[in-house]
Amino acid sequence: SLAENSLDLVIVTNFDSTDIDIAKREAIIITGRVHPGETNSSFIVEGILNFLVSEAEEAKQLRDKYVFKIIPILNPDGVVIGNYRCSLSGQDLNRQWIGATSRVFPEIYYTKQTFKKTLDSRKIFM
Repeated sequence: SLAENSLDLVIVTNFDSTDIDIAKREAIIITGRVHPGETNSSFIVEGILNFLVSEAEEAKQLRDKYVFKIIPILNPDGVVIGNYRCSLSGQDLNRQWIGATSRVFPEIYYTKQTFKKTLDSRKIFM
């Protein structure tokens, strides 16, 4: 981020599978907290993570079928400084997907790079 706060990326799948099986799985990418004031997003992402790593049969089936890439907080600077909608740049990151640069909007720029890198190895289902 602009303030050098890290954006965590959590990957969840069944890592006990063979490399070949994992390579065949489609990806599901989830991001949260692009608007820092929408704190309910943190609870949603926490619930998704808790479910995906649980022993529930449905969670096991999902881990066997997909690779989940989850960025829990897409706008850590805005969260840290207490903004409601904007990043440290004073801009709404949700309006920067088309022209994001690594210098001004690194959160969006590198998230897009993650999407592109994912597409090099697997289809993105959602």
